[in-house]
This record gives sequence, structure tokens and C-alpha cells, in this order.
Amino acid sequence: MNNKIFLVLGGARSGKSEFAEKLMYHSTGKRKGYIATSQILDDEMRYRVILHRQRRPADWQTFEVMHEAGEEMGHILEEADAILFDCITMYVNNMLMDHMKGITVETLGVSDLTTLQQALEKDLTLMFERISSVSDKEIIFVSDELGMGIVPANAMSRVYRDLVGLANQYVARRADKVYLSVAGITVELKERGVEL
Repeated sequence: MNNKIFLVLGGARSGKSEFAEKLMYHSTGKRKGYIATSQILDDEMRYRVILHRQRRPADWQTFEVMHEAGEEMGHILEEADAILFDCITMYVNNMLMDHMKGITVETLGVSDLTTLQQALEKDLTLMFERISSVSDKEIIFVSDELGMGIVPANAMSRVYRDLVGLANQYVARRADKVYLSVAGITVELKERGVEL
């Protein structure tokens, strides 16, 4: 449907958000929308959000989406021609934290991972159904690449890492271009990828 979908990956402070914002500046869409997924729970996160806001032009419309992005995407696509979704990592974190209410880290198990995977895939599927029902939109997703470090020591961190990895794969399969930022240097990955 002539939509362009981009995924920008990287570690913390890798330059991924700045690169995604530059992609957005160069977007042909006149109405620009920014999907913010971070919940402000402490002063440090408040500071990070302020930095992100200061980098964005005032004419970018902000949509705060903490949950059910699939449901929200239809409305956002009506309001914006180019959308920056920053970021999948925090979005998955919100989903996990909602699920953890009433559960302890010690009792988190395989069934929880299965439930969360299904909920995440359902929401991502709905989101991409909404995207495919329109045309001439540009959507830029930002996410952290969490799978390159050591295996986390606790179950919740492992579940989180797995969910973010699955979400990244889901979006990457549908993206026209996938970028990786490391130390402020960004390379395009998808064209270099190998399929068997």
C-alpha cells in the first residue's frame, strides 16, 4: 500500500533515537506524529523525556501510548502522515509490568512468557493491520537490541529480553529498512541480510 516502514535498533546511548529523528525530518509526510511510550516514574526518566521533547520540533504531534498500540494506531494514522514510534522497548516493558501485578519474580514461569508472547503478537498484528489499511504513510520504529549481552540472572529480565527480541523480529520482517546504531554510527542491515 505504498507505506514505508523503518526499524532503528541499537543499545543504550547508541544514537538510535537521534538517527530515527533525522529520518523523520527527511520524511515527506507533512503531519508528523511522535508515539511516546515511556512512563515517567522517577526523576531520571523525567529528565530523559525532557531531553527527547527538547529535540523534537513543536509541530510534531505527541501521542502517549503506554498500552494497546494496535488499538491506538488507527486513530494516530488518521492524524499523522509520518510517525515515529519511540520505543518498542518501553512499550514491551509496560506490557510486562502490567502482567507482573500480583506476580512475584520468583513465581514468573514459562506460562507467563507464553501468555505475554501471545498478547504481544496479537497487539503487533493489529497494529500492522491498521498500517496496511492505509497508504502513503511512513512509520519509524525505534527499539533496543538487548540480545547481545550475557544471559540475565533472573526470570523477569530473561522474559523481558525475549519479548523485546521477538517484537524486534516481528517489526524487522515487515520493515522496508532496518538500521543498527552503534556509538553514533548507523548502518542499514536488511539489505545485507542473508535468508536461507
